[in-house]
Amino acid sequence: MLLPLALLGLGLWEQQRGASDEEAMELQRGQAAKAVALLEARPAQPDGRPDFGARFRRNGHTYVGPLALSEARDALDDAESALALSRARRYLPPVVAACAGVAAGLSVLALLAATLLVRAGRRSRDALVRGFSLVRRVLPPMMGTQVVLVAIGVVAAVAFEASAILEAGNLSSGGAKLLGIAAIAIGASLWTAGKAVVQLRRTVGLFTPDPLSIMGRPVTREEAPGLWRMLDELATRLGALLPDNVVVGLTGGFFVSSGAKVLEPGGGTLAGRTLYLPLPFLPLLREDEVATIIGHELAHFSGGDTEYSLRFLPIYAGVGRSLDAVALAGMGGDGSISPLTRPALKLGVFVMDQFHHAVRHWSRLREFAADAAGAKVTSADAAARALLRTAAAYPRVDETLERAFRAPDAAPADLVAAALHHAEERGLVDPTGHLEETQPHPTDTHPPTRQRLAALGREPGPELLAEAAAAPPPEAISRLAKYFAEPDSLCRAASADFLRAARDNAREAHQALEAAASEVAEEPVALHENTRGGAIFLFVFGGLLVAGALTVLAVDVPGTDASGKMIAAGAGGGLGLLFIGFGVPLLRRGDKPFAILRQESIHISGLDRPILWEHVADLDITLDGGRLVTRILLPPEAPFPARLPRGRRVKLDPKRRILSFAASPPRHLKVQGFADLIGRYRQADAARRILAAEARAASASDAENVTGA
Repeated sequence: MLLPLALLGLGLWEQQRGASDEEAMELQRGQAAKAVALLEARPAQPDGRPDFGARFRRNGHTYVGPLALSEARDALDDAESALALSRARRYLPPVVAACAGVAAGLSVLALLAATLLVRAGRRSRDALVRGFSLVRRVLPPMMGTQVVLVAIGVVAAVAFEASAILEAGNLSSGGAKLLGIAAIAIGASLWTAGKAVVQLRRTVGLFTPDPLSIMGRPVTREEAPGLWRMLDELATRLGALLPDNVVVGLTGGFFVSSGAKVLEPGGGTLAGRTLYLPLPFLPLLREDEVATIIGHELAHFSGGDTEYSLRFLPIYAGVGRSLDAVALAGMGGDGSISPLTRPALKLGVFVMDQFHHAVRHWSRLREFAADAAGAKVTSADAAARALLRTAAAYPRVDETLERAFRAPDAAPADLVAAALHHAEERGLVDPTGHLEETQPHPTDTHPPTRQRLAALGREPGPELLAEAAAAPPPEAISRLAKYFAEPDSLCRAASADFLRAARDNAREAHQALEAAASEVAEEPVALHENTRGGAIFLFVFGGLLVAGALTVLAVDVPGTDASGKMIAAGAGGGLGLLFIGFGVPLLRRGDKPFAILRQESIHISGLDRPILWEHVADLDITLDGGRLVTRILLPPEAPFPARLPRGRRVKLDPKRRILSFAASPPRHLKVQGFADLIGRYRQADAARRILAAEARAASASDAENVTGA
């Protein structure tokens, strides 16, 4: 709202100025026309001589005789041109004001419409979907229109101000520069607006969300007879739809989905209602706790929650892509957002936030209803225990999977049994610290656990918390046999899928590290200041002064005696030699490198020791007066360098552990190129150290295996 309103105020102000300028131009034209009429009405001299009594003053000069009439006519022509330009300029401020007013009106309309639609959506979930569907269709063209209107308003405002330079006449070099800046601003505005419109048009039809990626494998009735019997019984009792697919895996939590899904690894696809179960939790939960969780998930089918998500996700995807399109269209090289696209982007974000609050409102209500359904098929105590026990077990499962993901070759073949063993050894965590957390879910949000317990009529008292955090019984692993025909082979197959994905990730990460490590040359790279251009300028300028001094001595200068020639030649020649003298050390300074980059360190001229890349805690590079100022922060454990006598000036701050040095940009490198080069050396060093650590770990593992054998 602020930019359109500011643009509206500017347009109104320019409109007043345009009217005043036109009146001034009309007055100036009238004065020029009157002067021409008076000069033309003067009688001709009887002897045919020029009438030197005719006078006309213009631009600080007085013209007489025939020149007076000629200049007056030129002044009249200029005044008429300026008046025509002034009349044309008066069309621009209304364009500025109109574009800004319409853009501001669109913002107000969108804000009011979003507020009303969200209020209706909080009363009815169908109304929410209808309202958001309308937003999906209207918001992208509205954002595009707002960007175009703001751009046109800015172009008209800049054109109005720039045309004042032409209106004044006598274009100076400064005026020409301002016109160039105005032309760049106009071009950038039109480019940003066009880019935004093109990006939005490309996203208009892209409302299909990406399929949900699940790391798991489907299980049939033959593979999981006990689990499917439980599903049949729970669906009958709840009057809910059965899932079309049941998928088991190792990661995440329990959830249901009706959208498109991709199974990893392998890339197989699934459609229809799908129930996902994380295998590591099944031996850690009692049968009634598993039943209440599955009952909760089936209730989402009966309540139409997954179908509702299917209708809503494409809307989210489409509006989200539209916001991304506007942001990318106005994003500069430094990541900042153009002021032209910022109003439209903020408007879109506001509308999305309003609908997101309404979505969360319904999501919370449906989660409470699903919790009640889960408790209905078991008990409120079982539902409360299930909530708390999954929170208590999740850290132990996550620790096991994270350790296996980091070192897949050293991981056990059955990660479900490993997670159970880890929970038996370490115990489950106290769920008290997780009461304000929410259950993990790939697409939806959940209320905090404390609120869900309160909705079930249960308080997280000491007895309930202790029961939820109790160690798994010795026969916990046998619980899997109640659900699956061959639980051991299923757990190993799911573990093999997980470890394969971990190995693929490790291989890709290793390749990325090797690529980063090879980004820099093995031989040292010397960086020289690019002082040659400055030195050559001093040499040339000084040489011209010396040549001028010699010329003064060699030729006769009228009105100047020998002593005057000597003084002038001595002053010019001395100044020229002084410039040449300044150029010599400047040229030599570029011959000596100010820094030498090696794979493991950077050696800064003037310091007694190199700085290892691994000792660089932070580094920033700024441009100050045409020179690069590099500041390096060293950690407390790193040795702090000292300055060499008569060495290059380097600022050292031992107390703050900061050293800084200034240098002209290196040869063949711009500022960003220098920063990128330093960044590549730091990344390459970090990559080599990680690769070396991996190699040491692999060697230690091989030695351990040989010893064990």
